[in-house]
Amino acid sequence: MFDVGGALTPYLYVGPTLLFVLLFLIFPLASVVWYSLVSWSGLGKMVFIGLGNFVKLFQDEKFWAAFSTNLVYVLFFSFIPTVFGLLLASLIGRSRILGDRFFRAVLLMPQVIASVAMGVIFGWIFAPGFGVLNSFLRAIGLERLERPWLGDVVLAPIAVGVVGTWLWLGFAVVIFGAGIQKIDEALYDAAKIDGAGSWRQFTAITFPALRAELVVVIVVTLIRAFGSGVFGIVVAITSGGYKTTPLALYAYRLAFVESKMGYGSAVVIFLMALIIILSGVTYAVGERRKG
Repeated sequence: MFDVGGALTPYLYVGPTLLFVLLFLIFPLASVVWYSLVSWSGLGKMVFIGLGNFVKLFQDEKFWAAFSTNLVYVLFFSFIPTVFGLLLASLIGRSRILGDRFFRAVLLMPQVIASVAMGVIFGWIFAPGFGVLNSFLRAIGLERLERPWLGDVVLAPIAVGVVGTWLWLGFAVVIFGAGIQKIDEALYDAAKIDGAGSWRQFTAITFPALRAELVVVIVVTLIRAFGSGVFGIVVAITSGGYKTTPLALYAYRLAFVESKMGYGSAVVIFLMALIIILSGVTYAVGERRKG
């Protein structure tokens, strides 16, 4: 005889998780997609305009300014930490430096600091008058290098980007370091016998073996560079002034400050689509090279 209770048991186990995903992932995502197709202030009547918000988006100078700022953040939050993290992890992992675990822990420490707290700290560091950086330059006789680091449209995005590099370098080092530990030491011994130097060992053995870790680091840092990873830091340091506003903060202002919920949702959809495409391309390239 068919046991109804036994057949439903697996669904009872996964039911709470499915409900959670439905309420906090699927429903909000569907809502944002719908909002992006309407003109709505957040209150009152919605007016369906189809792709009107997206057409307006590509004609919006402020949108493109935020997008260009985000590209600067991608450089500092993703590209630089990935490159230098790979080289530093290889150096630590292959050189058998004394206290390498301590160095990794120190490098990873920024990951446990709240982004708002981090932003406040670096706001003090970059402050023009009493800031640590300018004070240090004055102390060593380099007053000519003093700058209003957060008050210049060119320097401000770079200053925020430096915070991102400091934040994600440790993450990259730890991920790449874990990958290096799995590489068979016999491969390096054979390369040394063949006369391969350190750089040749890196390009022929270390780098090819870290393709999976490379995909993970690039995808995670890209998501953070375009999303929440930069949002809190920018708000705490500059509040989005001096051309430091990323797309995520621009979308927030549109929706909750300017009461343009529909238009802000369109920016979010664009940002989400961009992250999915970049992550998919990175994963596909990594898998193809691995194969």
